[in-house]
Amino acid sequence: MKKFLNINDIEICIDDTEHGENSLLLIHGLTGNKTTMYPIRDMFKDDYRVITIDTRGHGESTRPKKYTIDDHAYDIHEIIKELSLENVNILGYSMGSYIALRTAEVKCDNIDNLILLCTKPHGKTSSVARLLKEADMDITKVTQEEMMGVILKASLAPQTYEKAINGELNVKELLKGDESQELSEEEKAAEDASLANFDNSKDYDKVTCRTLVIGAEYDGINPPELGREVADGIKDAEFELIKDAGHLVIVEQPDEFKDIVNNFLNQ
Repeated sequence: MKKFLNINDIEICIDDTEHGENSLLLIHGLTGNKTTMYPIRDMFKDDYRVITIDTRGHGESTRPKKYTIDDHAYDIHEIIKELSLENVNILGYSMGSYIALRTAEVKCDNIDNLILLCTKPHGKTSSVARLLKEADMDITKVTQEEMMGVILKASLAPQTYEKAINGELNVKELLKGDESQELSEEEKAAEDASLANFDNSKDYDKVTCRTLVIGAEYDGINPPELGREVADGIKDAEFELIKDAGHLVIVEQPDEFKDIVNNFLNQ
């Protein structure tokens, strides 16, 4: 069920399956929104109460002209409080993993398990912005389709990339994102600025919840060695590498991804 929550003086739009004893909160990646996390929601909705969110600046949530990764983290804690979630599990993907980790660094006592998918410890800008700059493209002006064209090769394992190029695999259809919620040039600039010089590596010691980091062998957006660096920095964190997959691991190896997450949450 779609809901709008008044969080920190803005509206945050969420989708809440509402059923399940244990909750799983999903945080989307760069330029994404709650709909881009529906493939993961659908994997776990039979066993968990799954909440997907539009982070501030995205989807149907309020789109401020300026915000930070810390703003996102405080929003997540307020969402947890507003929904009366106890011992919530949080899964963040790409940019969402940076937000999820910062959320745990702010406060961990209401987080049971933390899962960071395709993550990195810090960055001068977003990984996508870096790739676009290397391709001589402006992130504030590029369309979603142009962006996908630039990052596709960096996002997929070689064999999956060949299928996508040959038309054997429709990545866009599998991700099922809502194109009507695409960001404007100004909104993309605000999103990119929110990640400027972020550094989660300074507060690893504040993460006391169980943590799993998942990397993908051919991830050219956030290479797996960066995820392993995060796992090495957090006490007792686990690291899993998914072979034959890139940044779009949930499309390429959905069954292995689901098994890894389930095994971790059920320990």
